[in-house]
Amino acid sequence: MATVAFVTEPNAAHQAPYRNAIRDLDLVEHAELLDPSGSTFEASINTIGDKAGGKHTSVDSLLQAGKPDMAIVTMIAAHAPDVIRPLLEAGVHVMAEKPSCVRAEDFAELASLADKNGAHLMLALANRLRPDVQQARSIIADGGIGNLYALRAVQVDDQTRIQKRLNDPDWTFQKKLAGGGHLSWLGIHRLDMLSYLASEDIVEVSAMTSVAGGAPIDVEDLGIVTLRFASGALGALFSGYLMDQKGHRGWTVYGSNGWVRGNEAEVEALEWRSVSSEMLGSNNRRYEYSGQPGGYTPWVERTLRAALGEAPAPITAAESLQVLRVVHAAYASAESGSAVTL
Repeated sequence: MATVAFVTEPNAAHQAPYRNAIRDLDLVEHAELLDPSGSTFEASINTIGDKAGGKHTSVDSLLQAGKPDMAIVTMIAAHAPDVIRPLLEAGVHVMAEKPSCVRAEDFAELASLADKNGAHLMLALANRLRPDVQQARSIIADGGIGNLYALRAVQVDDQTRIQKRLNDPDWTFQKKLAGGGHLSWLGIHRLDMLSYLASEDIVEVSAMTSVAGGAPIDVEDLGIVTLRFASGALGALFSGYLMDQKGHRGWTVYGSNGWVRGNEAEVEALEWRSVSSEMLGSNNRRYEYSGQPGGYTPWVERTLRAALGEAPAPITAAESLQVLRVVHAAYASAESGSAVTL
């Protein structure tokens, strides 16, 4: 049984799913609450119930109550480093809602601090735990599509979330608070997933961005990114707020012997084609998944088990930093018109 710290503030993202995870996981026995404003305590207690412990407005107060096994941190990106830093200095394992910074350099400092103090620092990139992603990664690693050729992904979401708040934009549409737009908030999931599927780092980035919807925001609502992976394979991401509802998400990985793809046409299925003789004549295979694969509760459980030493971390501080560097390399490329080498 574990003690977690739930660290948040007003307008921070995904508070409800994290509270639900704390409530629903038997692994969590106790939760200390930290909010510098103090205004989210009631909502947390209403969900977490008897598991809720002390209420704190500073990290010092939280740590005086005892070192938690892990801190779940969801903050406005610009505010996150100043809260995560003292937690890592105290050796507390941190699972942090992305992007947790407005500059990759700020997260690099945190990653270095985590390594120095033997603490996990894990960005919430929960698509890694989707069963289709896990299975595709194994297929690729086992040579199931041969040598890697190319990867592509689409992440399209609703433009309406911007248009409904033109006079009061959410913090995720303000560069000073978020560091970027769709790439920082949602495209980052696909960038990390492509690298995870390939088991390779992205080493070169070229991008174009725009405000396709014409909203008065200072971050992109559309980004098109091309990628070069360590093996020389190429990749592409189409990332934007373009629809009237939450939209299209799909990906394909191509190799010398075939391909594997997931979530095409919004179907929870994995499709695999290979011309290898090891397929024994069944060259086309399809796997379907029921329910809602992945999600916050399994992610919190897996990261907490890593903090307890019961399982490997689903993402490392170095991997978290790498994808942030890719995002910000895309912004640098879009601004300069030149490719950026990582």
